[in-house]
Amino acid sequence: MPKPTPALPAIGILESLSEEARVALSAAGQISSLPEGAQLLKQGDQQERLYFLLEGKLCATCRSDNSIVELGMIMPGESVGEMNVIDPRKASADVKAARASRVWSISKDALDAFMAANPEAGMQLMRALAAMLCRRIRKGGDRMLRQAEMAYAIYEWLD
Repeated sequence: MPKPTPALPAIGILESLSEEARVALSAAGQISSLPEGAQLLKQGDQQERLYFLLEGKLCATCRSDNSIVELGMIMPGESVGEMNVIDPRKASADVKAARASRVWSISKDALDAFMAANPEAGMQLMRALAAMLCRRIRKGGDRMLRQAEMAYAIYEWLD
């Protein structure tokens, strides 16, 4: 007799989903472990998966020819890769395990199939992803504003 699929935990973007929806979602994806320092995503690579952090801590960075900028830490209950399952493009950041981590992931096609079979749960999941993205955009905007104010203050001081 096959072992039943355990439900994904009701944390973060999944907390609004029923246990039944979290079991169905869990079965549509896969769990993997990352040792500390392992790379999950590489900026510029084709990326078509949504990743949900179950345990551990991930670090997202963005690089240019001259610098590397830390975008933030991803904690349990948060996701990465959501932009590319909504708007398929190449990965916009590097994501590495800051600690040994466990992640659940689902392909864009499997996520689309889950949402078609579970429209109410799919809508709840998309709303939770959109809310998380809005929080990240606001946080990034606040960070840019503080940096601009600091640069202006330094300019004023030097003048």
